[in-house]
Amino acid sequence: MITTVDNLESALGLDFTTGCSELAEARFQHSCKDTPGNRAAVAEAHARIDAVLDMYLDAVGRRR
Repeated sequence: MITTVDNLESALGLDFTTGCSELAEARFQHSCKDTPGNRAAVAEAHARIDAVLDMYLDAVGRRR
């Protein structure tokens, strides 16, 4: 699937949505089986969402 974004907010929104989907999948896998890999996947998904939110806050701060 190819998605075109025309501004930073759209790109960050897409990244946030993707991160949330990945977190949901990682949590599901972790709930099925508690393994170090599944725990790491949950942590990585959280880290990605945190990074996207930090980028959003940086972008909003530049506009003010």
